[in-house]
Amino acid sequence: MSEKKLETTVDRVYQGVYAAISKRSLRPGMKLGEASLAELFNVSRTSVRAALKQLEADGLVTTEPNKGASVSLPSDAELRSLFETRRLIEIGIVTELCRRRDSVAMQDLREHLLLEDAAHAAGDHERLIHLLGEFHLKLARSLNNPVLLDWFQKLISRASLYAAALDDDSHQACRDDEHLRLLEYIEAGNQSAAIELTCTHLNGIEKAILDVAAKMKTGYHPLKHLIGV
Repeated sequence: MSEKKLETTVDRVYQGVYAAISKRSLRPGMKLGEASLAELFNVSRTSVRAALKQLEADGLVTTEPNKGASVSLPSDAELRSLFETRRLIEIGIVTELCRRRDSVAMQDLREHLLLEDAAHAAGDHERLIHLLGEFHLKLARSLNNPVLLDWFQKLISRASLYAAALDDDSHQACRDDEHLRLLEYIEAGNQSAAIELTCTHLNGIEKAILDVAAKMKTGYHPLKHLIGV
């Protein structure tokens, strides 16, 4: 197999597993067998192995000796580290956006909020969780910094995974019009208010996830949502 072909098949497996985790089809703790994935994607086990290594590097997959790969299940320490990192980065993002006050980018974000509202009204949880994370990615994209976006997208992917891990279907910490108020502060160039709300917003999401995690430590099973026991 050529190097070009290998890269293509590895990316296909990576994107397929990544999408399944984001959509909550694959839950933390679920096994990712090389043979099964190779058959599913019609690729070699070499391609599957390379894709799983990339997913592991991104914190989405865990590989254990004699057990193979599975979707990662986060610890409290990992959750706290993730949100500490997000706070540091997102404070920088909103600070710069307040300075630029890019009206075109803000209009795009306002249109995105309409999609969030529609998904929430329709009770479409899968789409809502995607859109809530996408809002933060759009903030980062507005800066037109590909290096920042690459790293930030990995953080958002982990956050979505952790929300899925804990079956947090309410996402109340992401409501209360906090996204709208943040945009209003950015449009006004109010850096201090934007920073304060960013920290409050992320602190709320972190606390909600940690609270659910504490309740589920003895009762979580990756197949529970399918069997309903």
